[in-house]
Amino acid sequence: MTSPPSSVRYTRLLILINALFWLAFSAITALGAHPSYEEANALRWAMAITAFLVAGILGALAGRLQRRSRLVYWLAVASLTAVAVAAVFDDLGPADVVFIVITLLPLALLLKDRDWHQGIALGTGQENRAA
Repeated sequence: MTSPPSSVRYTRLLILINALFWLAFSAITALGAHPSYEEANALRWAMAITAFLVAGILGALAGRLQRRSRLVYWLAVASLTAVAVAAVFDDLGPADVVFIVITLLPLALLLKDRDWHQGIALGTGQENRAA
C-alpha cells in the first residue's frame, strides 16, 4: 500500500485542529483574557509558552505524518496521549470533554493506521518479522 489511507488525511486534519486550539489557548492566556490567568505572573506566561510549544509540536507532527515514519508516528502517539492524560487531570468541564474527544479521535485513527505508518505491507509476510 503506497498511498496513505484516507483516514491519514483526517488524522492530520484533527491534529491540526487540536494545534489550533492550543494556539488559541496560548494567545488567550498571553493576553490575560483567560479567567484563571488574568494576572501577569510567571504561571500565566509559563502556560502561554507551553501551550504555544504544544501547538507547534502538534502542527509539525501533523505535517510530517503524511509520509511514513516510525519516529514521527510514535512521537505523535506519545504527544496525543500526554495531552489527553493531562486534560483528564484538569477540572473536567464541558470544554475539557470536547478537548479530550478532539485529542482521542486522531489518537484512535493513528492506532488504526499503525501498519501504514510503520511501513508494514500487509499480506507480504513483513508483518511477522518481529515474531
